[in-house]
Amino acid sequence: MYPKRMNRILLPALVSLLAMGCGKAAVQTQALAPKKAEAVAVAPQKEAVAKAEVEAKEEPVEAGRREVGDYVVYRFSGSFQKAPVTLTERVVAREKGALVIDFILEEGKTTSELRVKLSDAPATRGEVLSVSRIEKGKLVAASVDEYEALMAKTMVVADENEESLGSEHVVAVMGNDMLPAKRTSFRVKIGDKKATLTTVVSEKFPWGDLSGEIAAEDGSVIYRAEVLNVGHVVESKTGSEPQVARSDFEDYE
Repeated sequence: MYPKRMNRILLPALVSLLAMGCGKAAVQTQALAPKKAEAVAVAPQKEAVAKAEVEAKEEPVEAGRREVGDYVVYRFSGSFQKAPVTLTERVVAREKGALVIDFILEEGKTTSELRVKLSDAPATRGEVLSVSRIEKGKLVAASVDEYEALMAKTMVVADENEESLGSEHVVAVMGNDMLPAKRTSFRVKIGDKKATLTTVVSEKFPWGDLSGEIAAEDGSVIYRAEVLNVGHVVESKTGSEPQVARSDFEDYE
């Protein structure tokens, strides 16, 4: 068993941004001063927040509960790398106290595929239990270091977390759904650059944080994590299921 590793945003004194999640075709956010369209739409209106919170209480969802066929697609962009990359996560199996998820990272014409077993037990949720590399339709034993190397391509580490700038309750709009969420901002430093780290989280979203961004003082985006799509793939003979990246190893034993 590997040491516990959580695949969601963590904000310790050394801010490490590993963003996971959002969208239902794409999550929309509406900022106080709207700029260009974003993948996560956040509406801070009190009425919308209150309505979403009531609906959340009426429809309780087990945190972290994902089923076979559930998937999410993220895009990571910003000046921290030459070109945007996309990461697809798809649940391919559930075992007792564990999830088996295919991670597919697309960097231009290069694709990396891993099958990772993660603990889904409440006390150890997110702990890496095993890792396999998918090569030419076959599973090859791999190490947790390989998984971490793949995820590192979607990550930015801030050198210093200077202060919290505050939080506010917002609503994340995912298609026709509204999720009660919280937006939090931090003042951080990336090298000698001062920047603002902003995250949006919701207990109703099982994949992790809804969005993350690190913006420099001049407004340039150092890092942005956003969800392009989230949903459930149901295999059908008509081929009408959503188009989502698949690994080269579709069987599960």
